[in-house]
Amino acid sequence: MNLLRLSVVAAAAIAASLLLAAPANAQDAAPASAPAPAAADDPWNGQIFLTFDDGPGGAYTDDILEVLEANNAKATFFLLGQNAQRDPARVDAILDGGHTLGNHTWDHPDMTTLTRAQMDSQIGRTQNLLESHGAEVNCFRPPYGAHNTTVNQAITAAGLQRQLWNEDTRDWDRPGVDAIVNVLLGATPGDVVLMHDGGGDRSQTVEALEIALPQLAAKGYKFGITPKCSPTP
Repeated sequence: MNLLRLSVVAAAAIAASLLLAAPANAQDAAPASAPAPAAADDPWNGQIFLTFDDGPGGAYTDDILEVLEANNAKATFFLLGQNAQRDPARVDAILDGGHTLGNHTWDHPDMTTLTRAQMDSQIGRTQNLLESHGAEVNCFRPPYGAHNTTVNQAITAAGLQRQLWNEDTRDWDRPGVDAIVNVLLGATPGDVVLMHDGGGDRSQTVEALEIALPQLAAKGYKFGITPKCSPTP
């Protein structure tokens, strides 16, 4: 009997210790199946910013415009003046699709190697051509992303804002469709994604967009114009 009473007392003590260790409120517990905490407010409204350099790029620009339209996506096209001059119909097609133009110089020099006068010419000549299509062009992307104080001053003097990127698909190097898709699928709201519609064979870019955009849209993401490049209301 003494042994039995000792066993009962020990069991009661263990039970009491477990009760003391338990949360005072069931809501304090975190079961494995609990949902993840809500994300912070998204200042980008779910938007990923797709950008395309070096165009217009002939049929590749056409294909990209078709994919964007199929996915209710808007983008910014950073055009080279010399390409836009040769292909005015595609400049108009980009604008007709509700997209925005950006200035990408006349013929793609490294701006840091130029004199200030040459910088002004590269920017101004291209700006005049793009605006002749009725476009409001508010942003500039230096080729290769190369800039310094003088380049930045030239951009500002032209009334433009510098727009770089933070996600590089490296499609210019033709790394394979899967590699481009992986970068796209890793994008989150607020990211500015670098791609190309000109400058070479962009078939991998087209195919990657066809794969990735529907998947991103299924997550609730949207595709808009970067604030720096957006036309004024």
